[in-house]
Amino acid sequence: MTERSSFDDVSFAASAAPRLTPGVQRLTLLLLTVTYGFGFIDRVVIALVAQDLKAEFSLSDFEIGLLGGSAFAIVNAMVTLPIAILAERRPRTLVAAASLAIGSLFTTLCAVAGSFAHLLGARLGMAVGSAGTEAPAHSAISDLYRPGQRASALSVFMLGVPIASILGSFGGGMVAQAFGWRATFLAFGGIGLLVAMAGAVLMREPRRGDLPDHSAAGPAMHSVIATLWRARHFRHILLATALVSFASFGVNTFLPAFFARAYGLDTGAAGLAFGVIAGIASAIGSVAGGFGSEWLARRRPELLIGGPGLGLIVGTPLLMFGVTRPNLAVALPIILVGSCFFYTAMAPAIATMHGLLDSRSRALGSALFTLIVYLIGQGLGPPLAGWASDRFAAWHYGTASYVDRCVGAAGQLSSPSCTTASAAGLRDAILCFALIYLLSASHFLLAARRMRAVSSPADEASLA
Repeated sequence: MTERSSFDDVSFAASAAPRLTPGVQRLTLLLLTVTYGFGFIDRVVIALVAQDLKAEFSLSDFEIGLLGGSAFAIVNAMVTLPIAILAERRPRTLVAAASLAIGSLFTTLCAVAGSFAHLLGARLGMAVGSAGTEAPAHSAISDLYRPGQRASALSVFMLGVPIASILGSFGGGMVAQAFGWRATFLAFGGIGLLVAMAGAVLMREPRRGDLPDHSAAGPAMHSVIATLWRARHFRHILLATALVSFASFGVNTFLPAFFARAYGLDTGAAGLAFGVIAGIASAIGSVAGGFGSEWLARRRPELLIGGPGLGLIVGTPLLMFGVTRPNLAVALPIILVGSCFFYTAMAPAIATMHGLLDSRSRALGSALFTLIVYLIGQGLGPPLAGWASDRFAAWHYGTASYVDRCVGAAGQLSSPSCTTASAAGLRDAILCFALIYLLSASHFLLAARRMRAVSSPADEASLA
């Protein structure tokens, strides 16, 4: 199942190049990127309206974390593998488009939720749709581009995250401010349906480069797992990426709420501040992680992964310093610069994994990868960040009555002591989660060390 190990395998272009014109190739990548972007909006939209939901349904930060994280991630994980298996046998571009359509339909249903339970149910449907916008696209992109170009192509695909962050945070915040949080769900769901229809019509499926027999059965799951597990460096990459996801979802789910509580911003302004940080940082980080890591890897192959690890060490103290600044004009640029380093790892990690798998295995490999990364990251990050925020806020409040006095809508909106305590608690939770980036960095550097230590041709092939 292992491919040729050359980082820039020129034989791939001759023997397995997709039968698509360059224009169609670029259009397909663009539409996969936009599809992923709107699928990702479904993951983060709760963060944009967290304060409004908290007030209307009298929710704690822990409940917001469950709604934005665990409820979504568990269902997402349950359906990721079946969708990936389907994508190994059916056109991956159509699977991605259909998945976005399903998720967008349930996004519109959130607009009519009358209770926390109704909103939770609609979120579960959104999770089903979001599960199919990533792994099938990863596989298709690896058949659009040869091995030496995959990290950069995947980094372009990862620009779907800043698309989601900028449009979601700025546009969603403005819509919520003007028309209420329900209109935000309605707008994103409707636009997502239009994107899904455009993708289904315009995207073209690339030829699966390694297996010309299109009717061949896909690989057994245990074979894919065994192939990835044998690559010792990849174990560190998987753990490191999961830790980055854990920290990022924990921080980002509550960053708009932090801006609102700590700096007194309204929903629209908090969404704009979050959009500036998440959008610009993820755009710069994704491109730098893909193109920059490829450039470094041509000189020292282990820097494909080692570079992002070093970046995390730089970004962590900047984030921690930024969230403790009392002035938003000072805090915002510092947090922005630090956050750029947190988005550099995903494309190199996926490109490394795809180098271990053949064309009929990559969607399943990406599904296994994203299942673990998002189940840990989105499933555990937001609720644990919310739980930590509640605990720290109660400690800052100074009495055991914090929950009774401050969790409901009245306390959140009218009590200065509640606002101060909740802002301080959320700041402390973010500081704790920032330290997880350093743990992730250690595993990326361990993976790079294992790659550098390999000397025999057989081992080099396993690390390609």
